[in-house]
Amino acid sequence: MASLQALFCATTLLLLLAPHARTAASTTLEDACESYAAGDRGSYDYCVWKLRRETNGSAAATDARGLAAVAARAARATAKAATERIAALRANETETASRRDALAKCDAEYAAAARRLGRAARAAARREGGDLRRAQALLEEAAGANARCDAAFAAAGAGQESPLDGSVRGLDDEVGLAIALLPSPPLTPTKA
Repeated sequence: MASLQALFCATTLLLLLAPHARTAASTTLEDACESYAAGDRGSYDYCVWKLRRETNGSAAATDARGLAAVAARAARATAKAATERIAALRANETETASRRDALAKCDAEYAAAARRLGRAARAAARREGGDLRRAQALLEEAAGANARCDAAFAAAGAGQESPLDGSVRGLDDEVGLAIALLPSPPLTPTKA
């Protein structure tokens, strides 16, 4: 009888605490998204949707570093998808040499962005202050990959536009989200 009573108490306690743990993680995510959005409802909704989708609703990333790492990993997946799309385009490319060159430049750009974003995600997840600076620098280097690809096609001439679809266009939004969620690195003391 005593063991049944203890089991009942433990189960009741677990049922009472489980929703609270999920609420705390959701609150962290929602607070981070409110800060990111700065009052813009569309940006807030995008942030919540993106982070919940990437974490499958789990509480794995309950702090700002974890959320920034999640956003950086999402951006990395988008950059990798761009390189896969470019590989398919290059395999079927029969047009001008300038177009093939532009595709090669875009491929190099998105591949570099994917590497930087992977490193940024790992640096954001670590707890050392210098890693925050490294993550921030890597994220900033990855930003603008879409514009640099578009510039490669513009430089190819004849009014060519990048053939990459809209799914790749979200890369800059994902990188911007990761940058915004990354906590500021600690200030380094100056010697007087």
